Amino acid sequence: MNASLKAANDDAARVERVGVRYGRRSIFAEATMSLPPGTFTAIVGPNGSGKSSLLRVFAGLQRPSSGEVTPARGTALIISSVNPPSDVTPRALADYGLALRRPWWRFAPTPSDAASIETGLRRTGLLDRADDPVVDLSAGEVQRAWIAAAIATSARTLLIDEPTSHLDLRYQLEVLRTLRELSASGVAVAAAIHDLTLAARFADTIALLADGRLTSGPPEAILDSQALRAAFGIDVSVHRHPSEGYLICLPR
Repeated sequence: MNASLKAANDDAARVERVGVRYGRRSIFAEATMSLPPGTFTAIVGPNGSGKSSLLRVFAGLQRPSSGEVTPARGTALIISSVNPPSDVTPRALADYGLALRRPWWRFAPTPSDAASIETGLRRTGLLDRADDPVVDLSAGEVQRAWIAAAIATSARTLLIDEPTSHLDLRYQLEVLRTLRELSASGVAVAAAIHDLTLAARFADTIALLADGRLTSGPPEAILDSQALRAAFGIDVSVHRHPSEGYLICLPR
């Protein structure tokens, strides 16, 4: 194994020539990309291509098999498939990361913590549902509650695995708009997304993982019909939205 972790900095998380293997199986190799502040990166690719592994490497939770990782300070990883207990409220969930930082004898949020929680709930539009149990919330509101928890910790890099999974169209747009607003405020956002059109609509950068390789760039440079056919094994037609200009990717 030839992997190293560089000192964290305040600017951008980066991976350089990173590879991930599970036993004898190589998932991807020689992956290089960065997550600058104020950008939204959509990580796309077939199932099993390594999207979740790449997010864990960026978060510092998984050591790569090779290459170098430079994490950013204040990184939060959200695993969307993890459901909070049904009686937890968005306010309590937003306090979770902050509670881990408090001394063991201090149970209640400090005034500073309470202000951070309020900020997270306000920025995700959940102030009016802050004290409702998550069992009474929509799936989109639960996703936003997780994002509020990351905001409360002052995360400057937000990594989220499949934020639109199991959501209908309305809530997919709701969550992605929230992530887009966060990136516009200076947060580096990276999300694994299956829907190529939604990725093209909301992301500044597309990172395509396929056949063990990572390519990244603006949507127009990556979402090419030929590249998508090679990645997914099917014909994909790429069109431009007639009024808004984002790319629309349709399987044939």
